[in-house]
Amino acid sequence: MAATVTPIDRTTVGDRVAEAIRREIWDGALRSGDRLNQEALATQLGVSRIPVREALMGLEREGVVRVVPHRGAFVEPIDEQTVSDHFELYALVDGFALRKACERADADQLTALAAAYERAAAAEGPDRLQVAVVDARALLHQLGGSPRFRAVARGLAGIVPGNFFEAVDGSMDIARHGLPEVSGALAARDAVRAVHAYTEMMTAQGRQVLAELGRRGLVGAAPDHRPTEPHDLETS
Repeated sequence: MAATVTPIDRTTVGDRVAEAIRREIWDGALRSGDRLNQEALATQLGVSRIPVREALMGLEREGVVRVVPHRGAFVEPIDEQTVSDHFELYALVDGFALRKACERADADQLTALAAAYERAAAAEGPDRLQVAVVDARALLHQLGGSPRFRAVARGLAGIVPGNFFEAVDGSMDIARHGLPEVSGALAARDAVRAVHAYTEMMTAQGRQVLAELGRRGLVGAAPDHRPTEPHDLETS
């Protein structure tokens, strides 16, 4: 009998700190303009300051926080422009992969990709849907991308922490409507229709995220970054 192997958790402590910060932003515990105190975060999360520093640097690259020299790190605003840009970027990046997959993939590969999106559309419950969408997107990036493309795509971090379809009301219905459209277009090797369906789906998901943020009272204007406390990220 083959031994049961437990999958290795490849996330780092810094990754988990970054996810905790994203969740606090999504839950409203951290608001736009709030200062992120490195020492307080380390104490709160039970880690050293090193992974906190790594997390803040990564979140700055993602556009989640802003580091002001000699002053500190602050939560970037979550506003309508930020959210709409985010989902438009997802549509552009994955739209590129959809076009390239239709150009480059052979018949069997494109059939497999269409089937992956069809399985995602049929997935029951937010957990299965999340896994199926992640799997389909990974296959899309494999067939329609290159190492350079995949490096760019990895730079797009989600606004919503955890399970997107569980956190955002109405998002499952949007996926179940849009995913079969993407699948059908891929099966027909119709790149234009696939990109259009995907873009429409991403645009609709962006609207749902904005609605959810509005219900939470978290959508706001950009704050004025003029803190007076010392810079937490200084190494000297």
